[in-house]
Amino acid sequence: MKYEILLAEDDDSIRLVLSKALSRAGHSVRATDNPETLKKWAVGGTGDIILTDVMMGGREVFETLPDLMEARPDIPVIVISGNNTVNTAIKTGQHRVFEYIPKPFDLTDVVQAVSRAGQSVNPKKGKVSAEYSKLPMIGRSNAMQPIYRAISRFASGNLPVLIQGAVGSGKDVVAKLLHDGGPRKTRPFLRTTDFSNLSLTLQKVNGGDIYIDEIAGLSQMQQDELLALMTESEQIPADRRPRIISATRKDLRSLVEVGEFRDDLLFRINVAEIRLPRLIDRGEDIVELAEYFLAQETRSGTRRFQSEALDLLRRHDWVGNVRELENLIRRLTLLYSDDVITAEMVSDELEKDIPTERKKEDADKLEVLLSSACRQTLATSSEISEFTPHQIAVAWVEKPLIIEALRLTGGNKAKAADILGIHRNTLRTKMRALEID
Repeated sequence: MKYEILLAEDDDSIRLVLSKALSRAGHSVRATDNPETLKKWAVGGTGDIILTDVMMGGREVFETLPDLMEARPDIPVIVISGNNTVNTAIKTGQHRVFEYIPKPFDLTDVVQAVSRAGQSVNPKKGKVSAEYSKLPMIGRSNAMQPIYRAISRFASGNLPVLIQGAVGSGKDVVAKLLHDGGPRKTRPFLRTTDFSNLSLTLQKVNGGDIYIDEIAGLSQMQQDELLALMTESEQIPADRRPRIISATRKDLRSLVEVGEFRDDLLFRINVAEIRLPRLIDRGEDIVELAEYFLAQETRSGTRRFQSEALDLLRRHDWVGNVRELENLIRRLTLLYSDDVITAEMVSDELEKDIPTERKKEDADKLEVLLSSACRQTLATSSEISEFTPHQIAVAWVEKPLIIEALRLTGGNKAKAADILGIHRNTLRTKMRALEID
């Protein structure tokens, strides 16, 4: 969704840089160096989001905000400031500022704040939700682009399709898209694992799609019957032949090796393949998905996430993928009536999903592995090496920690450094030393 941004900043260079960054993001920008002009525009009904510096011409924007907010109570205000004191932060809270961004800032942070403001509290939120509701799948990440291309290619074809992905990654959604996006959309979408009556099954599907969820769970007899069905279907003209769409979270090749799955059946069902990424590998989509699920549960469109809560969602390891995220958002909307979903709320609910026993078990396993590795490193410390045992041990943790921080922030070094609690120059030095691209 693109917005008209009212930008107020009396530093010409910063105003120019912000204008260009927001324009590149697809927004339209009206810029001024005068708080009174900003007020005139906003009160007159112009603009969707305000992005303003605190100090302009010796005056604080907080002097103007009360009148502005009275005239436009729903317009989100993002404040940027070089006067990064607790008083400034407190004033932003008193004036219901959507987000406070201290200088020096990262342009990516500003653009993302604008996006969150528009999607969370803008009067156009309803339109945003409506736009999302028309999308069969939510997400614009690079990891999802091959999936969209595969769906577009396979939907209109006659080839059997095997969808592989972890629990909750969206296999059912993809199967339905393959059906609805092709010439079979007016024919049945038959979800079944019963192929005992070949003639009846062919009659029911009537040239449509047969969807088998978790095909790895078929018994040997069901596998035999499915193979017979596919063999018989080859005698039917292509334009009336049913297509088999199957899904699994298991490695079928491994099951073939141990004799639990027929190799000839695997060759038949795995002609076209779609491998769904885990949610953790499509981090850019987490915010969009979370806000979509929140909008679905709260039709009024008044609820939103605190920016820290969204950061917490981005950093979480979603073992249950999209389904786990959806369940969390549904639970949050039921348990909390606040308009703003905070980081504390999200943290409390995420903690409930991890049993205490499992936390202790994971910690114990990690301690055993580290102890073993340390003993081995110290035992071989007399061997010639350019690194000390301490340096080697620190690198075990430091390199994957930095890589994970960069992944969570989409490669944004400034934000990764903040998460790690180190200076960005220190991060760059460590990345060079550890050969992290």
